[in-house]
Amino acid sequence: MHDVPIYLAAQSLSTVTPQDLHHYVNNVILPALEIQAMISELTACQWLKLKLGYECKEAKKGIYIDSHEHPDVIKEREVFIKQIDKYKLYVVYNFQPYDNADLS
Repeated sequence: MHDVPIYLAAQSLSTVTPQDLHHYVNNVILPALEIQAMISELTACQWLKLKLGYECKEAKKGIYIDSHEHPDVIKEREVFIKQIDKYKLYVVYNFQPYDNADLS
């Protein structure tokens, strides 16, 4: 199975999946070795994780998770807001409408 690391090295990291490894082993490597057996996707996932150091996990596209609702983050945010409120006394807010005529 020394061809598996060579195959994986040729792939982009974010594109390696157990399904692709399963397909490659069953359709390329095993037939080249004249082996009639096949591996399952679960076996491919276990090889990736245990033998090759990859981690099998589902990638959720389009979702950004910043932990803003975790209890420790909420507590720190409350402390921060209280501290910032103390500085409001020292900040001058003087917003003037902007006139294009002043720019000429």
